[in-house]
Amino acid sequence: MARRLPAASQIVFNQKRIFIFPTGYGFFYLLVAALLFIGGINYENNLILALSFLMASLFLVAILHTFRNLSALGLRNGTAESGFSGEEGALEVVLFAEQRAHHCIWLRWPGQDAQQVSVLAGEEESLWLNLPLASRGKVTAPRLKVESRFPLGLLRTWSYATLDHYCLAWPRPQESADCPADGGKHNQRAFSSGQPGNDEFQGLRRYVPGDSLRKIDWKGYARGRGLNTKLFDEPVGGRLWLRWDKLDGMGDEQRLSILCHWVLELD
Repeated sequence: MARRLPAASQIVFNQKRIFIFPTGYGFFYLLVAALLFIGGINYENNLILALSFLMASLFLVAILHTFRNLSALGLRNGTAESGFSGEEGALEVVLFAEQRAHHCIWLRWPGQDAQQVSVLAGEEESLWLNLPLASRGKVTAPRLKVESRFPLGLLRTWSYATLDHYCLAWPRPQESADCPADGGKHNQRAFSSGQPGNDEFQGLRRYVPGDSLRKIDWKGYARGRGLNTKLFDEPVGGRLWLRWDKLDGMGDEQRLSILCHWVLELD
């Protein structure tokens, strides 16, 4: 399947990519038409025979229209909404119809609920599909199933599309009381004075009566970490660096999660 339907940033469905098969309702419809035909021959009733021929003709016409409803429909990549690992991102799929309208098109990833959209001739429609971010890093789009039963529901036509699209899964933030920070160029801080200032975040310490209420870590207090005061320094042309090597004894994923937490806290 992957060799027949390779990944691409834009896909247009043609006869080589489309499958079609009767639905359960379609098989029942054919059974009724066959029984009417047999009954018409058995009882030599031309009206019943005409009805069976009409039903068979409608089925043949439905094959053509159901196939055409998916044929020439185009898909292409849209934008992406990234997120943290363990949550959900979202990918935008843009549907376009250059030749004719396409009605009641269903799209879904494996294991996800289907979403319906219709596209008028010469127009585009965007659809956002949620994508589970199971692990950190680049999460590529799985194979997308595109399906339709328009117009009568007698047949089901479907195809698969693998879009060259992806979401980024950032490390899941993990709270930590100690900030693994270092500052200044080349991981060294230079201070204009040894007194705490208001520019660069240095870390946290336990609250002491008399500390400014503006410097209290209220977010941490709301999360049950106790009452702490934020410490700030005045750097001279320096930066605040988060140090990987200050998180010794931890796995890589845990280090990344803690660093991600502090990036968000200090932003």
